[in-house]
Amino acid sequence: MKKITIFSVVFLLLAVVVISGCTTQSTGNNTTNSNKTFAKEGISFQYPGNWSEKAIPANDANLTTQSGFKMITILLEGNDMKDYTVYMGIGKSNMTAGNLTEAANRLFKYYITAEAGDYLNTTNITLKNGYSGYEYTYGGTGASSGKALDCKTYIFTKDNKTAYYIQFATPRGGFEPYKTTFGNILNSVTLS
Repeated sequence: MKKITIFSVVFLLLAVVVISGCTTQSTGNNTTNSNKTFAKEGISFQYPGNWSEKAIPANDANLTTQSGFKMITILLEGNDMKDYTVYMGIGKSNMTAGNLTEAANRLFKYYITAEAGDYLNTTNITLKNGYSGYEYTYGGTGASSGKALDCKTYIFTKDNKTAYYIQFATPRGGFEPYKTTFGNILNSVTLS
């Protein structure tokens, strides 16, 4: 009888360990534990697997084009521009004056100021992979969504020939829970 009881306890403990290893914990803002890789136009990065690539809205594309940038794509956590919890826009530009400040000023003048309204802070940054750049933090109204947003736009370069931007936006008050996710995306950026 003792052999059966000891065997049962060992078997039960082994079963609990195996089953608990098959579960995942949610981070609160990423309901999947897998990432996707974005790799186009000389930029690549990892992003949450529950986000999806969507058509570029005309308003965003027009503002980006006016600034001398080409919008590469948008990624959303949500269904569409009227129903999302996270917006991520990615763009690219040749640097006509050979310096990032000139490219950042163009994007600021024609795109960021079109959306910014409530607050605006600018900071010089260096991304994890050594790319120098600027960070714009602002609140305003989304050009395509019409939503009140909290935004951060990062403009950076590897070679002082091509500038890239990544813009993160959430509906007002929703930014804080995604800071770690946004940081992980930025830390995974590589430019070719």
